Amino acid sequence: MIKGIIGFGVFVSISMIIGILVVCFTSPKPNNICQWKFQSIMKSSVISSSQPQFTKQFSYNTGSAPHSYSLAAGDFNNDNQSDVVVANSDTDNINILFGLNNGLFMSPLTYSIGSDSSPQYVITGDVDKDNHLDIITLNSKENTMSIIMNYGNGSFGQQMKYSTGSNSFPSSIVMGDLNNDNRNDFVITNKQDDSIGIFVAFDYTSFQNEITYSINNTQGAQAVTVSDFNNDKYLDIAVVYTQSCQLGIFLGHSDGNFSLLTVYSTGSKSYPFNLVVDDFNKDNHVDIAIAYPLYNSIGIFLGFGNGSFADQVVFSTGTDTDPYSLAVGDLNNDNRTDIVSINRYVCSISILIGNGMGNFTLMEIYSTGNSTQPYEAAIGDLNNDGNMDIVVCSYITSTVNVFLGYGNGSFQAQVLYFVGYQSWPASIILADFNNDSHLDVAVVNYNGNNVGILLGLGDGTFDNVSMYSTGDGTGPISQTIGDFNNDKILDIAVVNYDTSTTVILFGFGDGTFLLGTSYSTGQGSSPYSIASGDFNQDGQLDVVVLNPDTSNFGIFLAYGRETFASMIKYQITDGSQPHSVVLSDSNHDGWLDIIVANYGSDNIGILFGLGNAIFSSMITYSTGINSAPYSLAITDFNHDNHSDIVVTNSETNNFAIFHSYSNGTFALTALYSTDTRSRPYTVTVGDLNNDNYLDIIIANSGTSNIFVLYGYANGAFGNETSYSLGYQSLPYSIALTDLNQDGRMDMVIASYGTNSVDTLVKMCI
Repeated sequence: MIKGIIGFGVFVSISMIIGILVVCFTSPKPNNICQWKFQSIMKSSVISSSQPQFTKQFSYNTGSAPHSYSLAAGDFNNDNQSDVVVANSDTDNINILFGLNNGLFMSPLTYSIGSDSSPQYVITGDVDKDNHLDIITLNSKENTMSIIMNYGNGSFGQQMKYSTGSNSFPSSIVMGDLNNDNRNDFVITNKQDDSIGIFVAFDYTSFQNEITYSINNTQGAQAVTVSDFNNDKYLDIAVVYTQSCQLGIFLGHSDGNFSLLTVYSTGSKSYPFNLVVDDFNKDNHVDIAIAYPLYNSIGIFLGFGNGSFADQVVFSTGTDTDPYSLAVGDLNNDNRTDIVSINRYVCSISILIGNGMGNFTLMEIYSTGNSTQPYEAAIGDLNNDGNMDIVVCSYITSTVNVFLGYGNGSFQAQVLYFVGYQSWPASIILADFNNDSHLDVAVVNYNGNNVGILLGLGDGTFDNVSMYSTGDGTGPISQTIGDFNNDKILDIAVVNYDTSTTVILFGFGDGTFLLGTSYSTGQGSSPYSIASGDFNQDGQLDVVVLNPDTSNFGIFLAYGRETFASMIKYQITDGSQPHSVVLSDSNHDGWLDIIVANYGSDNIGILFGLGNAIFSSMITYSTGINSAPYSLAITDFNHDNHSDIVVTNSETNNFAIFHSYSNGTFALTALYSTDTRSRPYTVTVGDLNNDNYLDIIIANSGTSNIFVLYGYANGAFGNETSYSLGYQSLPYSIALTDLNQDGRMDMVIASYGTNSVDTLVKMCI
């Protein structure tokens, strides 16, 4: 009986438990409540609040009075934790705080940007495409942009600096691919000179320090060329020395170094001035031709294929011709190399026909015109008729002279192309710079400090010249072409006689160019000649430069490095004081556009991208009288697939929303107050409450708080909340990131007034 009662009781108990569990597991449950909670750095003092809110979690000191002006977040050491970089304007450095997995940070590491640099803006991005976030700062006092490459382990390389222009005072920067070449470019705002600066990225070759080579008892190094003289598959160098009347041969080695093999006399008082190489006797060995102005002749050194040469044989270029430079090509279609001598002081060119055995006969002399002073010539088929033509650059008349060939060694009357008033063209090259299968002309203009490009039309005529600067007062004198950045597009390397530098103009492939970094050839070296080749067989073109005034030549060995061309500047209205910049394809044409906040002119401006990093004139939209717009962000607030703009107005204590139309135009649709004397500075956007609608977060420097407006589905905003950071903290910059890996956005703030970095962490209960 008792056993039966106990058994029944157990059965009832189990039935009740099962019933309760069924109800528990099948009944609807209320949603978990997530709130913004204050969390101190001390684990024992977590304070809850009945209202969702942000509260300062912890402050990190960034040094003695550094005035932390800007910050950015990212994973710098690839540990899947958010790190922070802070720009300290008054101590001329940046701090890097590496994140721990609990939302806290290690003590800051400090990197100097340079004395009196005043870094005021910092962003992060993968500049060199190694999958590591690099750091970019704007240095307002120094008028520079710094790029600090990240090794991916939390350490960083030497910074590279780029000028933003004298007295430009750069104030804001954004990164994006402006010309669709899969490289990140930069757009900056220059507050002081009211301009926008664009740095276009090139995966181009930078160069190591110059290595120089000299020969005892030689004087007046005048011209240089490269070729493989000893058939060992390494490039060698040939140099002519005018004053000592010598030819020097340097044999190249696999590591890019050279050793002197032999010095050949070119004859007493021969004064050699220029040289070219080719196989003149069809024995598959490289030979050398040298121009002798005082002898009115050329000298041929036939190569043996082991780096040595036979005694020269001399051929006349005509009475009193004074040959200055040489060019080679098959002018009469007999498969033998012919020579053109450019006779500077008598204003003519001489045609010497080769017999294929190393001998030459003067066939004809053509005038280039009175007082033209031709410097150089290039040979190619300009009109696609199968016959070689000649182009000459004339120094005094600033013209390019075109001689179209008949294919038998004779030529039509010349056609002249003007390349700029008193430009003094000194060097000319033919190549297809815009990939249309027509030869174009590149002419170096010594007095114009530029390279002129004449695009060929395929019929022997050319378009008007386009000029590309080599820098003020540089005095470019010689050039060579090649693909220096391995992008399969021709570039132009130039030596600048007046500034003793060499520089590369990097081609876009459409006939346009941008100026790269210049490299010194040595103080007072006055470089006069340049050639290129892969001296160390690393797949990158190197450069050799001849320095007459220091009687040596210099080797620049290339090494790959993602870097940037000189800045392109777009001037805005005087007094505009652009303060913030973002990028977006506002009109859906596939090109990024530039949007800036013009603090001084109370408006935002849009420059539409036209491709190839070229932009339209600025279209402006007013933000209100005396509004002083300071910061902006762009995103799609109302889910219509068009980018909208939010901009903070620092003097009217509000922010404005500009909604976009599909054609790239905008309309001011709403103004929201940020409270009296709030002085809103930086604005950012993000989904703080995980409702898939973007919210707006503003740093109010005047009231030292963070102001949040939550987004609604219709693109409007409400439920405003503010979070104090403490008296005179003066927050200037905000970054959003998930600090504690809980799937919710947290905030990191740069507080200028308290010299600290503050965090606001969201907690769920």
